[in-house]
Amino acid sequence: MVTQDDPQRRRRFNNLFAAYGPDIVAYCSWRADSETDAQDAAADVFLIAWRRLDAVPEGDAAKVWLYATARRVIANQRRSTRRRAALRERLTHEQPPLAMGSSDREKSLVHEALHRLARRDREVLLLAEWEGLTPGEIGVVLNCLAVTVRGRLHRARNRFRTAYQELARESRADAGRMRRPRSVAQEGGS
Repeated sequence: MVTQDDPQRRRRFNNLFAAYGPDIVAYCSWRADSETDAQDAAADVFLIAWRRLDAVPEGDAAKVWLYATARRVIANQRRSTRRRAALRERLTHEQPPLAMGSSDREKSLVHEALHRLARRDREVLLLAEWEGLTPGEIGVVLNCLAVTVRGRLHRARNRFRTAYQELARESRADAGRMRRPRSVAQEGGS
């Protein structure tokens, strides 16, 4: 087994970078939406290559593997940019809710329910619901199969629902106690 500190591994990576680095940087530069995105993409390609060095083919096939990786990295950047732009657009056109108190309370309940989840449940739920990733895409992010993601997502949604409902019940009970007028007997009257 090859470890991260193996000099042979380091040498192979350095050779890959020396041989194909300029080509990948150039490819990213003309494909990406900005110079910053191109730099980020090229860095991500070689980070992925380092992490998955055993999966990188030998010889000229490595160049094709790096190009394919670069293409996916740039596609992911563009999807992310589109999602952010769509969210910004949606938020600018969204009408503020009439009853701010209830909206603030609901947001607070959602955040508290998320914080009650285990980190693993929160991560898969946010990747699906907030980032809009598919189970297949989440599988790539989490390095697991899409079927595994579907199971985790199902359980995370159930746990979130349970936590949210418990918090909502507690919140309604607290609100009811605060609104309930004190009876004359409780106030010490006759």
